[in-house]
Amino acid sequence: MEEITLGWGSGFREMSLSQDEIGWRRFMEGMISREILPIQADFVELGECSLSLEGWAQGLVIRLLETTHGQWLYRNLHVHDAVAGVNATARKEEIQHFIEDQLELGEEGLDERDHYLLEINLEDLETSSGEEQHYWLLQIEAARRDMALRQNNSNNVATQNQRRSRA
Repeated sequence: MEEITLGWGSGFREMSLSQDEIGWRRFMEGMISREILPIQADFVELGECSLSLEGWAQGLVIRLLETTHGQWLYRNLHVHDAVAGVNATARKEEIQHFIEDQLELGEEGLDERDHYLLEINLEDLETSSGEEQHYWLLQIEAARRDMALRQNNSNNVATQNQRRSRA
């Protein structure tokens, strides 16, 4: 802040050094330098401000806290919201990719009794948390693994039977 007060007089320089020492984070939490009050007092005395010095200082702190609280609310909603947050959107995009992969495979690797999984109408990922879609993915992946294991076991049994018949 010191750089922006160059040429404004010693009161501004003292205020900027003091505020720099307090730091941006503390400033946004409502902590202001005491050196700002004499500067504002001059404006109040000149009639440039309709508020009292105390009223102005209280208003400044309230505005800073409102700004910080608003940013906090926005970030919580924007990042952490289960339907529209950044994290949820990234997770849903990943789920959408896996759903498309599964649908592209179609009936391949699925037992006939599991074909019903391909007929399911999944709700729009845009308006949901993605839990239903994730559960469907777990179901269809388990069905494909089950089929692969049964085929593998079946092949192993056939190989063992061939070896026994040769011996």
